[in-house]
Amino acid sequence: MSRGEYLERLYRVFPWAEDPSMAEGLRRYQDTVSEFKGILGHEWFKGLTGGRRELKVVDLCSGAGIGGVALARVLMDLGVRVSLTLVDLRRESLDKAAEFGWRELGFRPEVLIYDVLELDEAGFEAMFDVALMWGLTTPHFSPWEWVRVLANVSKLLVDDGLFMYDETDRTYVISYLVGYKDVLPELVEKDRVVLTIHKGREFKSGYFNRLALNLITMEREEMNVYFWDLASSATFTWVFFSDVDYIPARRPYLGVIIGRGPRRTPNLEISFKGRPTMLK
Repeated sequence: MSRGEYLERLYRVFPWAEDPSMAEGLRRYQDTVSEFKGILGHEWFKGLTGGRRELKVVDLCSGAGIGGVALARVLMDLGVRVSLTLVDLRRESLDKAAEFGWRELGFRPEVLIYDVLELDEAGFEAMFDVALMWGLTTPHFSPWEWVRVLANVSKLLVDDGLFMYDETDRTYVISYLVGYKDVLPELVEKDRVVLTIHKGREFKSGYFNRLALNLITMEREEMNVYFWDLASSATFTWVFFSDVDYIPARRPYLGVIIGRGPRRTPNLEISFKGRPTMLK
């Protein structure tokens, strides 16, 4: 089974509000628009929007486009012209994203079926001002894969480009606030009850293996998740970007990590002598 087929199967079982034509997805889009209005006040974004009136944005692992369309909407409301490219492995989600972009932005974003792990083979050039990954996506990637994702993202961006993704400290949430659950009810509704069940641990990759199971239809799919914390995720990002910052959102442990200025030929002895903005 290809990675795209796996994701299609997984999101048929696992509840995730990503379809903006549905009530939950629309609410998530509206919340994201509000969140971006605050994020764009960050000095790094002000530097971009103040220095140019057109920005090229790429939304990676875009799903149905909630993150990319929301960012484009907020930028356009600030008077910035935007070109938007959405990249995902799921054709059905990209079709929804194109329609949603047309309704919300007045133009159809470019949609591309690519694996973010293989973008180095797609022939992209450093052409984007902003790369976005939205929807708490990092658990799909082990540390070995996250390194590849970051290397590929850095190649997409212009020299002063920004990479932004939402992140939460799962070490704190799972280890301290909640505790790891062998069986966890993810969604309980009248006609849909979804559990995730612990299956095992891959010690070399770091993945936890869980089974997503719909108790009504008995549909199921195994899911591999890596429980990133803020510090680890941001440190990996710092390897590929000259500076990293963090903007807390609804909780201190939930917010947005921003990488600025992709490192082209990193000199490791020099690069890591200082401290990123996030720690200052």
